[in-house]
Amino acid sequence: MTKYVRQILLGIIIGLLGMFIYLTPQGWSLEEKYGLYWLFQLRGTMPPPNEVIVVAIDRPSASQLGLPVTPNFWPWPRNIHANLIDRLAQAGAQVIVLDLIFHTIGTVPEHDQQLAKAIRSAGNVIIVERLYTEQLDFTNDENESFQLKLIKEESIPLLPEISDAVLSHAPFPLPDKPRINAYWAFKPGIGDAPTIPAIVLQAFTLKIYDDFRRLLQKVHNLDVAQQLPDQDRIKDLESLVFTMRHLFVNQPEIKRQLLLELRDSTSLDKDTKQMIQVLINLYSGQEAYYLNFYGPPRSIKTIPYYQFLQPPEGDEKSLNAALDSVKDKVVFVGLSSTTQSENEQIRDAYHSVFTDPEGVKISGVEIAATAFANLLENKSVRPFSYAGSLGLLLIMGLTAGIIFPLLSNRNLIVVSFILAAAYVVFAWLLFKQASIWLPLVIPLFIMIPGAIFGAIILKYLAARHERDQLLELFGQFTPERVVGDLTRHVDANLHKDQLVFGACLFTDVKGYTTLAEAMDVRQLKLLMDDYFDILSRSVKQNNGVVSEKIGDAMLAIWEVTSARKILREEACKAGLAIVDNINQFNHDRNHPALPTRIGIHFGELLITKYGSGSMDNYIYRVVGDLINTTSRIEGTNKLLGTNLLVTSEVIEGIDRFLTRPLGSFLFAGKSLPVNLCELITYQQRATNQQIQLCAMFTDALTAYLQQQAIAIQKWTEILRIFPNDGPTKFYLSICSQSSPDQWSSIIKLNEK
Repeated sequence: MTKYVRQILLGIIIGLLGMFIYLTPQGWSLEEKYGLYWLFQLRGTMPPPNEVIVVAIDRPSASQLGLPVTPNFWPWPRNIHANLIDRLAQAGAQVIVLDLIFHTIGTVPEHDQQLAKAIRSAGNVIIVERLYTEQLDFTNDENESFQLKLIKEESIPLLPEISDAVLSHAPFPLPDKPRINAYWAFKPGIGDAPTIPAIVLQAFTLKIYDDFRRLLQKVHNLDVAQQLPDQDRIKDLESLVFTMRHLFVNQPEIKRQLLLELRDSTSLDKDTKQMIQVLINLYSGQEAYYLNFYGPPRSIKTIPYYQFLQPPEGDEKSLNAALDSVKDKVVFVGLSSTTQSENEQIRDAYHSVFTDPEGVKISGVEIAATAFANLLENKSVRPFSYAGSLGLLLIMGLTAGIIFPLLSNRNLIVVSFILAAAYVVFAWLLFKQASIWLPLVIPLFIMIPGAIFGAIILKYLAARHERDQLLELFGQFTPERVVGDLTRHVDANLHKDQLVFGACLFTDVKGYTTLAEAMDVRQLKLLMDDYFDILSRSVKQNNGVVSEKIGDAMLAIWEVTSARKILREEACKAGLAIVDNINQFNHDRNHPALPTRIGIHFGELLITKYGSGSMDNYIYRVVGDLINTTSRIEGTNKLLGTNLLVTSEVIEGIDRFLTRPLGSFLFAGKSLPVNLCELITYQQRATNQQIQLCAMFTDALTAYLQQQAIAIQKWTEILRIFPNDGPTKFYLSICSQSSPDQWSSIIKLNEK
């Protein structure tokens, strides 16, 4: 299976996981509890429509009117409500909605008659009904495993005189949840009866009802349309809404026809068209809607109850302002608290997405006003369609599954944050501009982390394959630390060649060709097996890698992604270990000696991959001039009569070894020289003779580089004390062939 197929499969799995969770009740609950909350917090407040106002029965009003504050606000004299209705009606309120209880006789019966008279006189009062819920048990035997129980919901009837006086009455049930997010426009449990927001919207749009009815006559069967009363003959607003709802639900093509007719109509003004559009949306819409809160409690314009009846003494200006503010508006009257203690007293407050840190909740009357305002503006929160959400989740999963495995670990985190931020911004803009609710929790906290985890798994599997390839490249003696370092840092997908820092050690046996000609092949093999075992062990003990063994030569490599000092030290230690171990090998065994020359160099290596994109169809190779140069350095031992040569790059900054500089050498075919040094031993093991030789040679080399004839004397003095010193013989030979003014600081070698 290729890596691309694995990435696509990962994307499909992540996408299907998100889709599955989104379709579960638990997934939807997460989105509703957290996702919707975050979207509201990101969006913040927005202005409510001017057409709706709340008149608040609250503590300041109770205090100002001298009415009881505790234990609750319900037992206010009903003549006060009658006075309020008269004031609101005279001020021109278009619809008055009372979220108060009037199903029992008041403490003063005359006040009930006064209230009914005020309601009838206003002609536009709607009252919120209370529902009675009863559980019916149809099981005869309590021991039966199957218990048949039904929930029955009925409206508690209003006082007859109040019921006869109102324009309409309807319930406003809310879901029994810790936080209110939605409401019913049509309640299934009570026969799909319209609730307060739908009834109030119908009442508010009565002024354009006849225009709507005439438009309906054009697109639908006249007999059916004739069953709808004229505006002046509407007696039961609830029945009207129920009839229209039934018509639109059973004949959905009416909506399309009406919208076309409405678009082409030239006799209707813009406001009328907008009102008709609102009615069409109501009749053809869903049963329940998500609330689009405008902000924290009292975001909808709220005026204390007392401002309409008994403003502070001498404050007639506030009374007039309050009355002026309700003209042509829908006025909701009900309990509305401003503190947590009031919430506990009135018990008609609910948690919302904007419940503040002090615990002040939103009142039931403000929820009803918010629901009406949402319908009026057609701005209810709309969850993105199931098909659209599922498609979006699948696309996100595929995108993350394909892209994430291609990234390095650091870029993976960065890109995942960028993707999450971009999605949040997109969801926020859509919610802010169009009130469309995209899934948020599942993409951010399940899919993206899942894609990250899946990408890491794929990268781990690829890294395991890389490790196997590196082991094959570097041989069976590969140390775990070295391979671990490489597989941690080399990109597991390696689309591009990787540059790493490496120290190369190259060995060769002096006189191997002659030895091979003289020995039996099988004996030679056994001898070389023992020989390479010693070399490999010396390299492995110092965390090196045996890359190749060809004939009598061996290449060992130390590689990391950063220029570590310890890496160069380990290569030097391996070189000295080989010298010691081979000397012991040549001394202790009954076999031909295998004098070994060693060269060590440090620089950049290129790890490249050959083959196709398939994870199982490529190989690694190490390429670069470093290896070729190391081989040349090893060969220079022949000219200098040394055993272990290193470059200045290898020993730079390292003071634990005794070395002596041998000068700069330019190999055949090269353009840049290398500075060679002889690696002699550890500083603490150095003998006085070795230290003396290094000091004398350095002094002579300095004189040579300065083209001083005294260099010849210094070389000669060294040979007197150390007659077998190869580098001294080499330089003395050069000095004897030319005069000092022709001496070059760089030794050019013509043979490869």
